[in-house]
Amino acid sequence: MKHFLLKTAFAVTLLASSAVAMAQFNFQPRPYEAPKDGLKDAYKDYFMIGVAVNTRNVTDPDQIALIKREFNSITAENAMKPQPTEPEKGQYNWEDADKIANFCRENGIKLRGHCLMWHSQIGEWMYKDKKGNLLPKEQFYANMKSHITAIVTRYKDIVYCWDVVNEAMADEQRWPGASPYRQSPMFQIAGDEFIAKAFEYAHEADPDALLFYNDYNDADPGKCERIYQMVKKMKEAGVPIHGIGMQGHYNVYGPSEEDIDAAITKYATIVDNIHFTELDIRVNEDMGGALRFNQGAAQVSDWEKTLQEDQYMRLFKVLRKHKDVVKCVTFWNVGDADSWLGAANYPLLFDSKYQHKRSYTLVKTFDPAQDNATPKEDFVPSYFNQPGQEYPMVNSQGYARFRIDAPKAKSVIVSLGLGGQGGTVLRKGADGYWWGTTAGPMDEGFHYYRLTVDGGTFNDPGTGFYYGSCRWESGIEIPAHDQDFYADKNIPHGNLEEVLFWSESTKQLRKAIVYTPAGYDASNKKQKYPVLYLQHGWGENETSWPVQGRAGIIMDNMINEGRIQPFIVVMTYGMTNDFKFGTLGALSGDTFAKDFETVLVDELIPYIDSHYKTIADKDHRAMAGLSMGGMETHTITLRRPEVFSYYGLLSGGVYTPEEIANPAQVKGIFIGCGSKEGPDRIMQAADALQKAGFNAKGYVSEGTAHEFLTWRRCLYEMAPMLFK
Repeated sequence: MKHFLLKTAFAVTLLASSAVAMAQFNFQPRPYEAPKDGLKDAYKDYFMIGVAVNTRNVTDPDQIALIKREFNSITAENAMKPQPTEPEKGQYNWEDADKIANFCRENGIKLRGHCLMWHSQIGEWMYKDKKGNLLPKEQFYANMKSHITAIVTRYKDIVYCWDVVNEAMADEQRWPGASPYRQSPMFQIAGDEFIAKAFEYAHEADPDALLFYNDYNDADPGKCERIYQMVKKMKEAGVPIHGIGMQGHYNVYGPSEEDIDAAITKYATIVDNIHFTELDIRVNEDMGGALRFNQGAAQVSDWEKTLQEDQYMRLFKVLRKHKDVVKCVTFWNVGDADSWLGAANYPLLFDSKYQHKRSYTLVKTFDPAQDNATPKEDFVPSYFNQPGQEYPMVNSQGYARFRIDAPKAKSVIVSLGLGGQGGTVLRKGADGYWWGTTAGPMDEGFHYYRLTVDGGTFNDPGTGFYYGSCRWESGIEIPAHDQDFYADKNIPHGNLEEVLFWSESTKQLRKAIVYTPAGYDASNKKQKYPVLYLQHGWGENETSWPVQGRAGIIMDNMINEGRIQPFIVVMTYGMTNDFKFGTLGALSGDTFAKDFETVLVDELIPYIDSHYKTIADKDHRAMAGLSMGGMETHTITLRRPEVFSYYGLLSGGVYTPEEIANPAQVKGIFIGCGSKEGPDRIMQAADALQKAGFNAKGYVSEGTAHEFLTWRRCLYEMAPMLFK
């Protein structure tokens, strides 16, 4: 329940306190709330956070507010490139560049200059004559120096660094000994000397500016080596190259964090400044700065968003590691609507409406301690694995590790994740398996999960299957520090029996699982037992409490310890999965749980009383339920006070003194939840009941949320107060 409908389930929990609250609640999405601080504030101890802008971005009030909140470095996306600023020799167009520069001056934001020499977006006059022939080297150099001097001098008061030469290296070397350089007109005229000259002219125009060589596919090992060798050669020759600009036009599949880390480490041996200059991560397999690319699908799926979020998180973890040399990270555009890749490629942290995505939150709210966290290598197979299966594994800290065999897959995601993550993205290892470990320790206890392989939903063949979220899910058990109360022990054990009973109201045969304590069959025929009717939550069924909840084992251990006197537990399908969300008026009034009430009270209870040795009166009958099963409990116990004397709500809301018509009708009330579920409300409700004279107990499971360890603990705490 926790992982696939947590928001809904938790909202349902809040609804159960009263019919009025239920009637008033609705599932309308919360209005968008802009952040109060920005990325620049989150990364103030690491590096500057920049953004590429156009003139529209710096004239629209809403976009201006976003830019000022989030960024402390700006790059003119196109306005300072050679062709826009000098389309013809000596004919300058400074209008757009001036707007952006003035915006930076007025708002005290640093400006990156981009870019002085590039084979694209450059006037042909720079390197060709009027007949279309390449110019002599000396004339090309004169044109280049004139242009560089003019633009650098004009903006030297506000521009703190320049991308001097852009994309001069070849994407690949097709054969050994092939030139590592792009065969651009500039290279054809002057070879790699034109790179050195561009840096020399820029340095002459502004000796204080930091000068960068900028390129894409910068983490590809082959191209990384070519960039490295070129810059190293230039610096050894005295060329004033101060830094390397890694464009960062990546995708959700790559590059790997290992390749990014290796590239930064290598570049850092020859330069003191590395800027990520043009960062975006598209949701397809394209990469780099080529102008031919996929425009993207009409709809980006949740699993693709998860891949993107994971890639952003991995990247920024590497960047934080190298904060000594990485000095600025610039996103290539403000929001998806501006992106050169098109909004359908979903490449940035802000969407086409300039609202931040979940990837923004994950990048911004990092935990520095987790950057250097290393799980202990004491992993063992999970308790819920199928026989003989090694994976998934868990360790003593609560990390979970997965290994999946999917040799032709492009992506594998495990739905378990931390801190709002959409899951754990696995990476393909050299052995062909997909591997991954959760980013940190998981909450103790049982968790449902599933695999998403290239967009398809599958179960992990390493685990058993457990009914949750209205389907059979994979399951994993994170060992709890207090797991002894539900541990397997060599003690007398009761029986779990599946029974079939006819439901006239639904015209079908229905199932229940009945726990009878050890010695039940051998006991005196006259001995009779109280009964607890224990309900599951939304998305689950009658198997959930016996298997995920370990209800039978918990009962056995408590009886063996003398903590409780033996009683019967009946667990049946509560018809919760038939409920249609979006019609929440059905959660209040006379109609909610009416069909199940008939099945439970008028059909199942008579069946149990006629087939088992029960004490068939209300004083020896209890009803409790978790989440929506708690809502059903709340409604049915109040509507049928003649049936039950003990009530239990487990993450299922509260009772109030006012809604119980006759306090004498109730012998005990238990309400509990996890510490991550708003426990103050639970304890306040218990206190109000106690002050009103009820035998009531409130309980909070420390460190847990809307999950089965909460409910296991609740059962353990509730059982001793029943039937006293």
